[in-house]
Amino acid sequence: MNKKSLLLITSLALATTVFVGCGNKTENADSSSNQAQASTSTDESTNKTTYPVSFDAFDSEGNIYTQTFTEAPKKVITNNQTSTELLLTLGLKDSIIGTGDLDTPIPEELKADYEAIPAIANKGDVAKEVVVGSGADLVIGRSASFKDDRYGTIPSLNEVGINTYVQLASKMNTDITLDTIIQDVRNVGVIFDVQDKATQLADSLQTTLDYIKSKVPTNAERKKVMLIVNYSGESFTAYGANASLQKEMLNVLNADNVIEKGGSVSLENIISTNPDHIVYVTANKNAAVDADAVDRILAEPTLQTVEAIKNKNIMTVDYTELMGYGYRTFDCLEKLAEAFYPETFK
Repeated sequence: MNKKSLLLITSLALATTVFVGCGNKTENADSSSNQAQASTSTDESTNKTTYPVSFDAFDSEGNIYTQTFTEAPKKVITNNQTSTELLLTLGLKDSIIGTGDLDTPIPEELKADYEAIPAIANKGDVAKEVVVGSGADLVIGRSASFKDDRYGTIPSLNEVGINTYVQLASKMNTDITLDTIIQDVRNVGVIFDVQDKATQLADSLQTTLDYIKSKVPTNAERKKVMLIVNYSGESFTAYGANASLQKEMLNVLNADNVIEKGGSVSLENIISTNPDHIVYVTANKNAAVDADAVDRILAEPTLQTVEAIKNKNIMTVDYTELMGYGYRTFDCLEKLAEAFYPETFK
């Protein structure tokens, strides 16, 4: 999906399915068990939200907490970049009272709106007391940030009247599909009563996903891929197949991550795994290293027999696209598809 496609109406507004909690807390519940239709949550004739609506939020341990919204949130804190981008794209800039630092440059069309939002975090760290004292009625973002030493645990926020919405794709203890990102868009549309805009975006993402799936050659040999970041030459970091969303992205592309578990790797790991493609992930915090990282990888003498280096099959994507759990994941998926299958995706 290119950025222009975000502005296209791809279908009529559809009735939305939301996640409804069936209890106050469930230990280590599977995300698929949390889905139920809420026939009273939307007015299908007008595509407007009829409050209250309820959703399940989960922490990094998999505990489930029901969140009930009696009206559209008015004072929102976003705990990661992609939740900020989603709210801005849906026209909700006036509802955001605070956000954290950017992992990567924000899209140009959202830059002015983003710069008007106060930053409440310094280098990704934010005290729970700051969140509680802000007057927020919702914190939205990834599960890993709902901790006592960061934005606050879900129960502690609920105790002071702050709801949470946790991105479904950020659930790390279960297999994740790209449909979870599309569902997040629809769910946020329900919560904020902007279903027309959310449906337009969600349908566009679904169209992109269906297109990519229809074009990827599934009868071909699976691609071997390495995802690396912060390349310094001697050592660097790789994202592993244990990252659920990224594993599924590669699976859609008939590809596999050659590194099973993410962490520090070396040039020897590139040589021994011999990937067909290397995806280099850029981030603001690594800007100095990232500037010429690809050139240095391609020029590294010890890597010249590696398939990805021989064929110059190395590309860059930014962290927010690959690791952010947001709608730009589909931009990244399309970029990867074009790089892996240039003859198919002309």
